[in-house]
Amino acid sequence: MFDVNTAIGHWPFRRLTRNTLPELKDHLQSFGITHAAVTHNHAACYQNCHDANIELFEALSNDKSGFFVGIATINPTYAAWQRDLECCVKKFDFRGVRILPKYHNYRINSRDCWELCDEAAKYQLPVIIPNELVNCRQRFWMEPDEALGAGSIEMTARRFPDTTFIGMETAFPENSNPPKNLYVEMSRFLSCYGRKLNKYIVSAGADHVLFGSGAPFKEIEPALLKLHHTELSEADRELISHKNAEKLFKLQS
Repeated sequence: MFDVNTAIGHWPFRRLTRNTLPELKDHLQSFGITHAAVTHNHAACYQNCHDANIELFEALSNDKSGFFVGIATINPTYAAWQRDLECCVKKFDFRGVRILPKYHNYRINSRDCWELCDEAAKYQLPVIIPNELVNCRQRFWMEPDEALGAGSIEMTARRFPDTTFIGMETAFPENSNPPKNLYVEMSRFLSCYGRKLNKYIVSAGADHVLFGSGAPFKEIEPALLKLHHTELSEADRELISHKNAEKLFKLQS
């Protein structure tokens, strides 16, 4: 299984456990997960989020197993972000780029963000857009008071058809017709018995859905329950559990 939604590092408003790379790896493996895409929490709060990319690279350098795929976090309003992205791709071998408009205080429909989406396409990197990091109902008062919105993520994907996008931490409408360049991580879909997720898969296709847990912010079991109880063929279950992610992050043999 490939978990596309994990992170390491401290969170300033909440104590996290299993938030170091070795601890997170052991935790994921205990649930049968064999690969994971990982970001660094510090990138949401550092003035220069590339410092967190460096910390992530240093942590990954101590793990030679190939279990993790590094994901860069880039703020397109910060000076020299293009240089930082190039470093993440060419030096760090990161396989995706995450953007956090709500935490870095810019609009997703801004020219700065559009330039980053174009640049990601040149590197053939998927752009990861979390709807939120912490649910707004449980947020500390200094965190964003509203989520980005599934509609904003879908609108951005339609604007840049040559860029691949991954929407995370949101439940897209069950009967939506998302663009083909948009993939959806499943952890925020309602119902642990997979009913909501199943309806979305029928509409969007199993080849555009990804398994994600949200660890260490969230427990892994609910995501596993959704995957287990969703009515799927074995071929579709394999797509969601690992094959789609392996293709996106270029891990296919």
